[in-house]
Amino acid sequence: MRGKATLRDVAERAGCSITTASNILQGRSHLYREDMAQRVLRAAHELGYRPNSVARSLARRRTAAIGVVLDPHHVRLTHNVYAHDVLDGILAYLEPRDYDIRLITPRTNDAATVWRRIDNGSIDGAILIAPVMGSPLLEWRHYSSLPVVAVGSTLPDEYLLSQVDIDNDAAMAGLVEWVIQQGHRAIGFIKGHPLHWSAHQRERAFRRVMMLNGVPLREEWILQGDYGPESGALAASRLLRQKEQPTAVIAANDDMAVGFIQKCRELEIAVPDTISVAGFDDAYWAQRVGLQLTTIQHDRYQVGYLAAQMLLHHIEMGDAPPQRILIPGALVVRQSVAPAHALASMPTLTTTLLTEGGSRL
Repeated sequence: MRGKATLRDVAERAGCSITTASNILQGRSHLYREDMAQRVLRAAHELGYRPNSVARSLARRRTAAIGVVLDPHHVRLTHNVYAHDVLDGILAYLEPRDYDIRLITPRTNDAATVWRRIDNGSIDGAILIAPVMGSPLLEWRHYSSLPVVAVGSTLPDEYLLSQVDIDNDAAMAGLVEWVIQQGHRAIGFIKGHPLHWSAHQRERAFRRVMMLNGVPLREEWILQGDYGPESGALAASRLLRQKEQPTAVIAANDDMAVGFIQKCRELEIAVPDTISVAGFDDAYWAQRVGLQLTTIQHDRYQVGYLAAQMLLHHIEMGDAPPQRILIPGALVVRQSVAPAHALASMPTLTTTLLTEGGSRL
């Protein structure tokens, strides 16, 4: 045969239609008899058609594709900064290893519909982006035997899912401890979305550290948010109407902290001179709009990279037990938190700390 083998050549040698050959070579061999799938794969291998992926399929009966699944509760992938950064890490690990990525964005909570889109023979395993409480993705082990790793949600052991996530508990505990060390004893908190595991972990850490340090918990200063900036602004409106107000507010993420600060600006309340504000996530867009926000930095790229590494290990090892990797966060001190007036001079911390300069907000 002259030149590069074509799909028609593969179909002719296998004795099937071009459509059949195409479907089987794209990972949809489950739609056909086993002998037909093997004839197509063997023909492609003999003719040198897509040699890398076909050779892998012949030797290992795999598709060389990984599914990246966005939970139905989340905004679209194009609007999800966390998913972007994680996806960069996934791609960095998979591309040199000749794996493709299939993006799966089910927009329904109907379990049957979700699983028809995921486990249809087109992927070797999946990475789940931040499955929330009650998500059909948490029932993975009931519906699929494919290897899977969850990122962005530290899940209870009962789900039997491997996970890579930031250590939400330790990172928030470190932030609260630091704010207390700045002399603050009147501290408010804005909670994240109630369906997100991270929101509950960060709130629990806040409450625990406050109690361990003997700092009063004022429930009227602990307000519900949803991780969006609008909920941070709404929390500010409610909190700043109260007769007694905290000297510092910690938000469960940067978006809510930014919304809180923007509302303070509207009301001409100075941050941090009148009230200090801290966030969580180190969202780069906050600095772009001129907010020097004290926050927790964590490596979302590394989450994706390690998740892809763990998933390929599970694929190679077969029925491997679930694993969990929690990545530490780092406190980034900028200009949104000032020492409380009674303790304006505090000793320099020797813990993990990144200090950045900048003007007051």
